[in-house]
Amino acid sequence: MQPEGTDAKRQGGSGGVTRAALLGLCGGMLLGGLFLLGAGIKTRLSPPDCSELSEMECTFTRDAATDMARVQLVSGAALMSLSAAVVVLMRSKARPAS
Repeated sequence: MQPEGTDAKRQGGSGGVTRAALLGLCGGMLLGGLFLLGAGIKTRLSPPDCSELSEMECTFTRDAATDMARVQLVSGAALMSLSAAVVVLMRSKARPAS
């Protein structure tokens, strides 16, 4: 039989690994959200080149780029807010109740 003290240490160690994994996941989601926001802003501000396209093709290309930029902006903002929410949730659970 092992003493109860080593059992508590083992549980605390796995909690630290889980916390570190969640922080890494949140960091990745935050970077992905920033990248999507940047790509959406770039796509929104710089219209596609229509020099070799007909007017109908150019209109379709611009509409598609505008819609894609909107999706990128919304997805980036959602990823960033989700990662921020998980970090706040983890921080509130990390503080011991007194």
